[in-house]
Amino acid sequence: MTSPMAVEMKRSMSRRDEAIESGHAPEDTPAYQVLKQHGLLDNSYRLQHAKDIDAVPANSSPWLNCLARTLSCFCCPCMVKTFTVAEGYVTPVSDGRGNFDFHGVGNHLICDPFYTIGEQQSYGVNTIVHGDRSLLVIEQGKIGLALNKGQPILLPPGLHQWKDPVLVYRKSFDLNNNVIRLGPLTLVTVDEGYCAVTEDNGRQVILDGGDCYLLTHRNHKFQKYISMKIQSHQMKRIEATSADNVLMAVQSTVIWRITDALTAARNSADTISKNGDDKVGDLGDITKLTNDVLKQAEASLAAFIGAVNYSDTFNVATVVSQTHAHEASDTIDAHVVNGEKEGVMSEMPTASPLFDPVKLHGCVKHANKITKTYGVSIISINVVSAVPADTQLQSSLAQGAVAAAEAQKFETVAQGKARAALVEADGKAKSMQIIAQGAATAEVTRAEGARKAADLIASSEVAVKLAMLDKTGDALGGTKSTIFFGAEAKNLDSMLAPAIVAAGTNGVTSV
Repeated sequence: MTSPMAVEMKRSMSRRDEAIESGHAPEDTPAYQVLKQHGLLDNSYRLQHAKDIDAVPANSSPWLNCLARTLSCFCCPCMVKTFTVAEGYVTPVSDGRGNFDFHGVGNHLICDPFYTIGEQQSYGVNTIVHGDRSLLVIEQGKIGLALNKGQPILLPPGLHQWKDPVLVYRKSFDLNNNVIRLGPLTLVTVDEGYCAVTEDNGRQVILDGGDCYLLTHRNHKFQKYISMKIQSHQMKRIEATSADNVLMAVQSTVIWRITDALTAARNSADTISKNGDDKVGDLGDITKLTNDVLKQAEASLAAFIGAVNYSDTFNVATVVSQTHAHEASDTIDAHVVNGEKEGVMSEMPTASPLFDPVKLHGCVKHANKITKTYGVSIISINVVSAVPADTQLQSSLAQGAVAAAEAQKFETVAQGKARAALVEADGKAKSMQIIAQGAATAEVTRAEGARKAADLIASSEVAVKLAMLDKTGDALGGTKSTIFFGAEAKNLDSMLAPAIVAAGTNGVTSV
């Protein structure tokens, strides 16, 4: 029973054979585009089918071979040679007279004592070279190199066979490699972001990235790749003297890139070895060019430091604290003057010129005047640290920084207390204003109520009299209250009793 994998393999082989027959060869892919453009692929030795292999066909059968071996045992065993070749294999045979052949599938019988029978070999995986006969398979994605009387022949993918004593197969090359040397030819693939430096009879030729190139003769040689990408390097620590003779120890970085590959290759990059061969070590090594860039960057940075007066900038912390102090005092004044600032603050420096990007840009321009002569553009030079090389001066500056920090701390505390007092006074004033407004509102409310009550009472005579009595009672109430004639309020009943009685009597009499 045939397995599904075997069925699929047969289908793929039939599709491949149909593609070849229809004119779509295996080399019709982008990997072989450059070689096809130059007409270098030779498919004259390629076979479309395995049945097209030039091999001696079978001339016997198992029974005949058995009979021949049996008879040869009684006469001359060396006269008879029998062998069987399996499917997918060939057996190399030489006739002892200088001729070579491949024997194909089946049973073979040779009655000649001078014939030599080799081991059968699979032509699907092996490269079989037998005398002047060659049988080989070139895999997809590879290219085979053969020499015909010294001239290179490039074999495309497929099964190839020839009989030629001067056509010699060398090896196959994987097209995935960036540099492939095919005898006198060189196939170069240049990735984007790089360029390739080549030498054509002593003249340098630059190959741009993103394409594949073929160097068509022996003296057009590939030399090296050059990266066109941005490079970043940390420069070694340098010591330079400032304008006021302070020896500075500076650590910095430089960012750069190659902008003109041809100028860089001609003027700075190593493209040939000292002994004159084409081996220059790492194909992408630009050590010499990198050293030239770093040296120029160091020189330009030293010139920049030499123009800086460090004594005006070493107390940067104090300058920054003074700036904060001015901003804080200006804020307090703004509260005092109803939120309006008076005057304009003078601009204060906030950093050392050693770290000023605008001034460092001048250092970059100075460096680029030199580096452009070998095709390099420096993007930026950045100072990471800059301290005096003298340890005693560093100690003095550290003490000054500590003192400045202490002063800033006390100044910050005082400013905080001043702002707190201002906020507290403002809060008390607003509180008293709110209390006064509340009391005034209460008085107005009470007055409005009394006025409305008086208006209501005035509208009724009885209510007026009752109100008078009520007020009179309030005036007479209490043990300490006295009548206008000097009597106490508690004796009012006894004082008014006779009058009441008299009034009552008069009333009875009248009745």
